[in-house]
Amino acid sequence: MQRVIDQKLYDTNRAEEIAQHAPNTDRGDFYYLIETLYKTSSGEYFLHGEGGAATKYAKPCTGGGTTGGAEIEPLDEEAALNWCEERGIDGEIVVDEFSHLIET
Repeated sequence: MQRVIDQKLYDTNRAEEIAQHAPNTDRGDFYYLIETLYKTSSGEYFLHGEGGAATKYAKPCTGGGTTGGAEIEPLDEEAALNWCEERGIDGEIVVDEFSHLIET
């Protein structure tokens, strides 16, 4: 997926995947949810989220209701670290990526 936000290109095919949170991968489920944290070649973080009709990624349908959708959201380093912490991403991945922000 590609998205231009604030005149910057965020491309999931060209960025490095850091971590993924996928509590429900059944695409037929209204609560289907996969979020992936990426890092661009210039060191910027962004989140690609995809979810079903009952998630924050839902999009309105013509005539009412919602359907699944996907979004890209730029994150600063602290927001990316917080995302990892809130989703219980493996500590080794978090330390490798954000060691300079973590107190020891």
